[in-house]
Formats: sequence, C-alpha cells, structure tokens
Amino acid sequence: MSENRDILFCTDFSEHADTAFDHAMDQAKKYKAKLHIFHVIMPSDPCEYSIVVEKPPSDNANGNASGSEDSDEDLAQQAIGALKLKYLDLLNESIPDYDFIVKIGSPDVEVIEYATENNIDMIILGALGIPEKERATRVRTAANVSKYAPCEVVVIQKRIQPAFGI
Repeated sequence: MSENRDILFCTDFSEHADTAFDHAMDQAKKYKAKLHIFHVIMPSDPCEYSIVVEKPPSDNANGNASGSEDSDEDLAQQAIGALKLKYLDLLNESIPDYDFIVKIGSPDVEVIEYATENNIDMIILGALGIPEKERATRVRTAANVSKYAPCEVVVIQKRIQPAFGI
C-alpha cells in the first residue's frame, strides 16, 4: 500500500457487505488507512438494498424530476444518512479517518472511477449480497471491479455456518 493509505469499502447493505465491512475495518486499523464508505444508487435498475428505489419520473419537457433540479443531490443525501446510520457507530474511535460517499450510476463504473480519481490503495466489497433475480448486476460489479480497478481488490463472501460442526 502507498504511504497515503486509502481503502474503499463498497456497500449494497447486504450480508456480504456486512462481512466485507468487518474486513475493511480490520485493514483500515492495520494500515492506519482512511476508510471511504461508498454506495452507488442505481436509479434505472434498483435493488432492494439500495436506499432509494428509483428517481422520481420526469414531469416536463426539460427532464426535471418532479420539478426538482437537485433530485440526484437529494437522493445522495438520503443515502449518506443511511450509511451513517448503519456504519457510524461501528467506526467508533478505532477508525478516525473516514468519509461517506454516494454516487448515482452503474456500480462498477462508479467504483472504478472513484478509486482511480482518489488514488485508492485497496477496494473491499461483498460478493453476492443481493437477491438472485438481480445477482447478475452484482456479479458483474465484482468481476469488473476486480478486472479494471487500479489497485488491489478483495471480494468477500458472507460468513456461513460450517457444516457438521467443522
């Protein structure tokens, strides 16, 4: 990792993301890294773990959503609130340097762009946390991030109970 250590934790609020968060916390502590807590809202193809289901429909010829020019900002602020609600208490004093980031778009593209623009050293994300009918998007996200990211990528499976007490 570089001297300015930065870890990007990507969440879709799933069980896999919860397990990935534990790993991201461990890595941030180990490397005294800044933890970027990142969520992407997919307005045209939402999953149940996304905070906002979809953007309001356009109601005029200019394409303004419900007459509001800042609807994307409103969506992002709602998602930032949800990230803080879920993760802020877990960060406590053990991770003093963190940030909450929300983007609207395609998850794989947004993750790769953010990692590139912010010189991220490691990306940590969950594997398959979303419902099966939407799993192709998540698989594509993990695969594309792993393939095209400018840094190390760690994809985490959710914890499972061992079979037969092993």
